[in-house]
Amino acid sequence: MAENQIIFGDNLEVMTDLAATASGRFQLAYLDPPYNTGGTPEDYDDQREPDQWIRFMRERLQALRPLMAPDGVVFVQIDDREQAHLKVLMDEILGRERCLAHVVIKMSELSGVKMSHADQRLPKVKEHLLIYGMGSGSQLRNMRRRKAPEVLANYLNYYRTIIDNPEDSPDQWCLLSIKTWARESGLLDGVRTGSKNETQRLQELKLEEAHRVVYRTNNRLLAEQNLPGISEVISPNGRRYISWQGKQMLFLKDHIDEPLSDLWTDLSTINLNKEGAGSFRFSKKPEALLHRCLELASKPGDWIIDPFCGSGTTAAVAHKMGRSWVTIDCEEHLLVQAKPRLDAVVAGQDAGGITRLVGWQGGGRFQFVHHPAAGGGEAVIGAVPQN
Repeated sequence: MAENQIIFGDNLEVMTDLAATASGRFQLAYLDPPYNTGGTPEDYDDQREPDQWIRFMRERLQALRPLMAPDGVVFVQIDDREQAHLKVLMDEILGRERCLAHVVIKMSELSGVKMSHADQRLPKVKEHLLIYGMGSGSQLRNMRRRKAPEVLANYLNYYRTIIDNPEDSPDQWCLLSIKTWARESGLLDGVRTGSKNETQRLQELKLEEAHRVVYRTNNRLLAEQNLPGISEVISPNGRRYISWQGKQMLFLKDHIDEPLSDLWTDLSTINLNKEGAGSFRFSKKPEALLHRCLELASKPGDWIIDPFCGSGTTAAVAHKMGRSWVTIDCEEHLLVQAKPRLDAVVAGQDAGGITRLVGWQGGGRFQFVHHPAAGGGEAVIGAVPQN
């Protein structure tokens, strides 16, 4: 297996066969299995008795295991219906101690159909992402994200001072009101004092100059020293502080973002019909979600596997991010959507999803392959753009 592949066939049979040629190949697996919603074959065949669903997932997790790298990471997304069963299964097959995170994701809005029974039960807007490592070397990258706009706006209200000469030593720093500095620098020319435009422009300038926009807060060590003016202080344990009249100077650049937690409420699920070819009524995932997963646990050149192809989101994101990939499905009407989507990605004709974020312009190739057990069809090479 040297190329990216969409494989048409039963994912259990395909993964079992891949073990002979791709053992330990994959750094990351993302699974978006049937949620057991009771869906009909016309939409997405998703009706199993609980014990059948458990057996279905156990077999596929067991088949996936030998394909994963020793330090690989497995992501499985699910909703409330089978989350508890899935957690027990993953503890059993991958090891309870290998659970790296249990993430809760906001996957829909409080609007439309979700609200039709709000007077009878709490609307469901969340899903679960269970993340397991394959070995002791498996880990998630430390990621940070921009604070929510309303939280960041609150921080910006406190940061009203700018260092006019940050290139000098701290004891020589000259501090100015950011409004005064902006006026004197001509950055507010034509903007009326006290207007909304002024407020917005000052917020923009604070973010642009965040490395020298400051605030001060209490610090016991600095208060005890009661130093005048501005000076650098090294604590007994070697930590560096900037004392500002006996208080600690804080820099806005250190407070614009925050660590990524296990609660993801910032990923939009609106207008997913604009990502990829065709429509997909149920369980379509935003490219931003897959981008975050791949950022957390893979790097360019790594192999990614998705045994439940659906509309091809994982493969599309992996391709745009410079990862190699294999995706599998036995639902032909789904692959009819996935292949055109990936043809467009390769040709640089997919403007949706993370395209602009990662600067994707097209390139690469893939194969559309029929697994022998699925019958019919030869391997079809995906579109390759002409230079």
